[in-house]
Amino acid sequence: MDAVEAAKITAAKQSLEFVKDGMTVGLGSGSTATHFIKLLGEKVKAGLKIRSISSSKASEDLARSLSIPITDFRQAPEIDVAIDGADEIGPHLALVKGGGGALLREKIVASAAKRFIVVADSTKIVARLGKFPLPVEVIPMAAPLVEKKIRELGISSKVRQAKTGGDYITDEGNLILDCACGVIQDPDALAASLRAMVGVVEHGLFLNMAEMALVAGEAGVKTILR
Repeated sequence: MDAVEAAKITAAKQSLEFVKDGMTVGLGSGSTATHFIKLLGEKVKAGLKIRSISSSKASEDLARSLSIPITDFRQAPEIDVAIDGADEIGPHLALVKGGGGALLREKIVASAAKRFIVVADSTKIVARLGKFPLPVEVIPMAAPLVEKKIRELGISSKVRQAKTGGDYITDEGNLILDCACGVIQDPDALAASLRAMVGVVEHGLFLNMAEMALVAGEAGVKTILR
């Protein structure tokens, strides 16, 4: 196991202290969140009583395989704590998420949580967001129109491709445009511009949402508060 993977596990393990009996827990998606779900499964097997809402089909399938109880927003309209990873963590815990393709459901889960906690390794910390391509989920019909509007912002984008070939399709049946933003000087302004584009379902800027980040590196786990 390399150092980055070990750091992800360390951060995920520390986040378990925020999960208590009786809670509804939001399950993130991606590599670090996968470690958290596996560790949570061990706690459930040992007697922890929680229920969960997943941010992707992959996370839900993993949770089911570990006998983690699954619920939905009809049964549990509020999540006590959501634990998820991030592709970039910038100042004031501004995040870029969606590298795994689950940004829409990740943002729904995070928005419904009383506490949203990010777990990551130290390579995800950046001085400014933008090095990682910003995912934008779009209705397939509108993709060419949205691409044109994004170009008008001076940003290039391309439709994400699946590893098996063809366009990557999200759990909700949409496409993802990966946008090469460069340094994002004003994340709030960019988020507002993207939100205003007809055909955009959601974007990967998670602003003013995370309460805390647990970031693991060589010196251990650092807690960053918004």
